[in-house]
Amino acid sequence: MKKTVFITLTAIIFAFLFSSCYVADSTFEEITSNYFNLAKKAKVSSSENTTVVDFGRTVTFNRLVLREKKGGVVSFALSLPGSYPFYENDFIGGYRYCAFPSVTTDKLCISATSSQHMSLGTIEAYYIPASDYPFTLTSYITAKTAYSLSPDADAPVDIFNLIYSVYLDKDGNVRLPDYYVDDSKVDGRDMLSSCIRSLRTAYPDAKILATVLGDKEFDSDGLSLNQRYSSAFSNSQTLKAALLSLIETYRLDGLSFDYEYPVSERDYSLFSDFCAQLKKDMPDGKMLTAAVSAWCVDEKRLNAKALSCFDRITLMAYDSPDENGCHSTFYTAYSQLRRLKDNGVPLSSIQLGLPLYSKPTDGTLYFPTYADHAEELSFFSNVTSVNCDGQTKPCYFNGRQLVIDKTSFAMDLRLGGVALWHYSLDSKNPSLSLIRTIYRTIHPKYDYSPATGTQSNSAVIQNLTDG
Repeated sequence: MKKTVFITLTAIIFAFLFSSCYVADSTFEEITSNYFNLAKKAKVSSSENTTVVDFGRTVTFNRLVLREKKGGVVSFALSLPGSYPFYENDFIGGYRYCAFPSVTTDKLCISATSSQHMSLGTIEAYYIPASDYPFTLTSYITAKTAYSLSPDADAPVDIFNLIYSVYLDKDGNVRLPDYYVDDSKVDGRDMLSSCIRSLRTAYPDAKILATVLGDKEFDSDGLSLNQRYSSAFSNSQTLKAALLSLIETYRLDGLSFDYEYPVSERDYSLFSDFCAQLKKDMPDGKMLTAAVSAWCVDEKRLNAKALSCFDRITLMAYDSPDENGCHSTFYTAYSQLRRLKDNGVPLSSIQLGLPLYSKPTDGTLYFPTYADHAEELSFFSNVTSVNCDGQTKPCYFNGRQLVIDKTSFAMDLRLGGVALWHYSLDSKNPSLSLIRTIYRTIHPKYDYSPATGTQSNSAVIQNLTDG
């Protein structure tokens, strides 16, 4: 979760992304085995950068899968013949999943802006009804935000991962750092108690997990992040007792580790072995979760067995730039989920990570928040220009439609849920809030009856943004 960037890490991520691009870009069997591809016998005709899909009959669908034979599309739109677009977004690439209110038609128009002639591969269309499958919305939340949380806060969240309150040191001790709030010092224990109390008051039904970090240097230990973690995990009995006591003392619903970058195989083994033992000794009903980078998941590092001790793992499908310099695109989420599944990780244990911040497309270490720029982004857009330390640069966000696409994809795959980094970065405007957008996608307020072909684009957007 943390924004530390290492040159070697960036190189690994680039290598991973490029090596996975356009390879095995097929729809997951969790979808193809349960839903019929309504475009299976469709006739496809193309002219310039417009493609017409003729289904040969009237069909109703609310998901569309697109893929390019070779890249080039930078934006595209879906429309019914003679109508305004009902869907727009950027990039198709090797795999793109589009989610929208149901439409009924015999033909579909796909138009694009592309650096070359658009050449689409196999097109798929599905109708996937709403489901009551258990799917959770998790949000990380900072201690300062939780501490000052309004009692009537109402952004719908199922699980909170409380960050920046619980750290560990090299000896396996748990440290609760003091805070300064409005220039007044707050003892670390009082801070944690107050954060939990505020969250319980505002969200009585939500689960609260303390996120365990290791990126603070206590007692001038002089250790790197992974050295400190590995030293702590080596003192397993001390650390386990401290964490179990933390759960009991503060009546937590569980713990979450944010340990992203082990280095050696020994580091990975120490981490996974400790977590397995901790989970075994945790009280019944308490959750153990962890943040995981896709490149960490393989047989030599974190394999399916090592990850099985966690009730949920948050897949950090962000910060990884694609060839356009855009982080957290749809293809990033798709390819990283594919990697985890191919390594035997059950999809039901995964929470898809979503960012509430952006990054400049030139790779500059700058992280504009969605809260500060939500009003500049239309419903379908993900990019806006931001002043980054005196220079105006295009920055890539996850806008409302992209968040709907990712959430719908996660639901259709029956993932465990989605997880947001982090709560205070969201817009306070209910119509722009990504947390609310996700909630409405999980729990549709409206009966999206199939459109007749006359439903306007504005009506579709109004349905999705009301609330």
